[in-house]
Amino acid sequence: MTDITMDFVTDWQNEMIKEMEEEGLRFKKSLPKDSLLIKYFTYCRKRGLQKPYNIFKSNEFNCPEEYQKGLSNLEEILKSGGDISPYLSKDVEKLKNDLMFNDWGVLHLHLGEKLESNNKYIERTGPLLFLYFKGENVYFINIFQHQDWTKKEVLQIMYSNWPELIQPYIMKIDGFQGLHPEYTEDDHLKLRKAGITVMLELVNENGEKFPIIPTGMGITASGDSMNDVRHYQHQIKEIRSLEDMVRSNIDFVKQTMKSLNVNIPTSLSFKLVYKDGRFQVQEENTGLFFDLK
Repeated sequence: MTDITMDFVTDWQNEMIKEMEEEGLRFKKSLPKDSLLIKYFTYCRKRGLQKPYNIFKSNEFNCPEEYQKGLSNLEEILKSGGDISPYLSKDVEKLKNDLMFNDWGVLHLHLGEKLESNNKYIERTGPLLFLYFKGENVYFINIFQHQDWTKKEVLQIMYSNWPELIQPYIMKIDGFQGLHPEYTEDDHLKLRKAGITVMLELVNENGEKFPIIPTGMGITASGDSMNDVRHYQHQIKEIRSLEDMVRSNIDFVKQTMKSLNVNIPTSLSFKLVYKDGRFQVQEENTGLFFDLK
């Protein structure tokens, strides 16, 4: 019986954290690895695809004249597939939770015209652009202020202009008369800060109320994005499946070693290694890489 050791999840986590460090992100290494990677997935979504986007503006969209230049610069970056990182909150590199983005999927960007003295972030502005990414499209909702993080008007504008964005989140409740108990936007903010996901109600073209779940799939008790928690769980499931695949292909591994005139170790130790732009399986005693697909 050949002894087999592997821990692909830890290997993958360590490689991802190394990538985070190389990007210059500042985070507490004392945080659990799963928490760090969930927050990293959120960070990557906030940066967008860095590919050209199609820009759509709501009928309500109105940018004050003094921010038009900053807005135009940002539009050119999005259209050309550039990096919008300088326009993000400074908290992004610390991987701090952006509760509106985690809850609703709505991102806010600053509208400064030039970089600050550190050449890292665009000059901060009071008014902010609220936008929503979907595939290769980006939807400019409107210009809002700091603290408008739970303003229901944000989602109402999305529905009024692009109902297809809201449609997947509509809950079908016969005879819906409104949410009870009713809560204010300030109540919502407090609940969100407590890590509580809440339903909302919007109004259709006939003036009828209807309920929706958050357009970002809501948040967890830790304030993290439910979308990114699910993505992390999916990644772990895929990695565990790869471990199972290795175990079920030990005979193939040994035959490959034999065909290469490599001595077969009495115990096999496998590691998940990032090489040539992708993750590969390596047997550590022999240094051999295996493609088990």
